[in-house]
Amino acid sequence: MTDAQAINKDDELVILGKDRTNPQRLVAFFSILVVYFFYCYNFMIGTFVRPTMVTEIAAGGFGFTLSQAEAIFAIMSFATIPGTLMYGKLAGTIGKKRTLMIIAVMFATTTYLPLLAPTNFTLWRIARFVTGLSLGGVFGTAVPLVAEMFPQKHRGKLAAILTSTFSVAMIFAGWLYGVLGDGNWEMLIYTAVIPPLVGTVMIFFFVPSDRQHAEELKKKAKEKGEKVSYLSMYKGKYLFIGIGVIVLSGFNFLAYSAFANNATTYLTNELGMAAAVAGSIYSLQGIGQLIGYNIWGFIADKFGRKVPAIGMALAAVGVFIYMQLNPENVTAFRMVSLMIGFSVGFSGAWGAYYTELFPKRFSALAPGISFNGGRIISSIALPFVAGVGSSAAGMTGIFSIVMAVFVAGAVLWLFLPETLNKPREE
Repeated sequence: MTDAQAINKDDELVILGKDRTNPQRLVAFFSILVVYFFYCYNFMIGTFVRPTMVTEIAAGGFGFTLSQAEAIFAIMSFATIPGTLMYGKLAGTIGKKRTLMIIAVMFATTTYLPLLAPTNFTLWRIARFVTGLSLGGVFGTAVPLVAEMFPQKHRGKLAAILTSTFSVAMIFAGWLYGVLGDGNWEMLIYTAVIPPLVGTVMIFFFVPSDRQHAEELKKKAKEKGEKVSYLSMYKGKYLFIGIGVIVLSGFNFLAYSAFANNATTYLTNELGMAAAVAGSIYSLQGIGQLIGYNIWGFIADKFGRKVPAIGMALAAVGVFIYMQLNPENVTAFRMVSLMIGFSVGFSGAWGAYYTELFPKRFSALAPGISFNGGRIISSIALPFVAGVGSSAAGMTGIFSIVMAVFVAGAVLWLFLPETLNKPREE
């Protein structure tokens, strides 16, 4: 087989549900999308219950301190990292469909668990830790499952749709919280519990099984004298690719979080804007992201997986312009905030890209650790970046670091392989 034939074969390859029609594949995709959306939505639980958590018990709250409330959600965030490894391994063993169903049931159940004794700090910690484990497995399980149901020419767009639901979840959560308010916190919790269970049932009926495919991948790995494991995946050139994508993801998390965490503080404390104006400026960033994820996903499918590196560089440009504006330039701030959000959508196709960077037998492992592994870097670096804000450098120092990290990430991305229309190793 010539290289051109191999490329064409891989471009058109549908691994799962080969006999299914396009409408059937779209229903299967929507089933996965339901679980993925409420995976994103689950991260908003803190917004719903934190005010009630820190209210005195006599006033209808849980009586927690601010530090206790922070600890509950910090342990959830930490748990996503081991969860990525644990569920990635499980997906390679029993298949991604079954694993995603287990994950959805687990994070729905453990989100409900604290309702049994909402003032119990230990129960909240245990429940959110297990929830975090489950949430950590969603990206690496859902994205390759979608990728295997569609040809390569559609994967970037579909991965971008999945990724963009985080922005939609933020908008939806904010709207719902505004409608129901603190007094209906239990109802808000239920909105994060019931839909993933519905999504699980939909996946059971509509998503093709990948169990046989998982067995075939294990067999092929055995023929090569290895197991489908992280240790086997990071061999030869894939070690450097693996380190590269984790660092790239880490730069994304670090730069985006450092900017997002301080954008409104800069506008209110440094420039003296009213909170309402600062909030309206910041909200446009989310809208820009929603658009950006999907546009960059389309670009990645059309022109190459590395082309969205332009967006990463543009994000640095946007932050630089943000720092040059005067507080009177509210309209300009809104436009730049929209631009930054659009640029940050560069990561929309990473789910497809990270899957394609590694041999097919590691599809259940590669995207999750490549994406969530970056959280380790950001969790270590963010406190140091925050410390810069307390020094003489102030917000200017923080935003300078943000720009440097965005640029460094764009440069790093250019040194990683292109995968669009390239045959993959079995």
